[in-house]
Amino acid sequence: MAEAFSNKLARAVGVVTSSTGGSIGITTNLITGISTGGVTVADLVESGQYLAGTKVSSIGAGQVVVDRDSTNTAAISGQNVKFLTPHTLYTSTGLKTILIGGTFANNTNGQVGLTVEVTDNSASITVAVASKIPVPAGSSFVISDTGKTLLESGDSIKIYCDTANAIDANISILTGVN
Repeated sequence: MAEAFSNKLARAVGVVTSSTGGSIGITTNLITGISTGGVTVADLVESGQYLAGTKVSSIGAGQVVVDRDSTNTAAISGQNVKFLTPHTLYTSTGLKTILIGGTFANNTNGQVGLTVEVTDNSASITVAVASKIPVPAGSSFVISDTGKTLLESGDSIKIYCDTANAIDANISILTGVN
């Protein structure tokens, strides 16, 4: 099959659920005392108590379990925690695909934090291409992958941002490569 170059565009990406009053213990993966409405498994956790890349692994009544322990040396309460829902920008079909690059434009009046991930479906591995990158108002973040990221069937590119409807994303891909 011949190679085909294409762009994938998503406008105003960013779903954020905020919850206040959360309690987080010492080196724990449990956030309690929060509203879980709008929170989903695989949401990125935005909190100073967890390392970048921490994700929701399960949800209960008034609590969330995440995939990493907190960095806390003391228990804290009254915390504001943001949960960032992923936007799947691209999922590879049966053809091998190479990510060429992308532009992520801030369409707000303030700074936006951006995370871009690639998921290898067959190996169940997710890698951050960019993590918590600050994109100032009126500017863009550009990735130039130059063909290092090969996507096979079912692999995907996801983006998260810490402000609702904040990012216009445009990626370039080459499909049908050997």
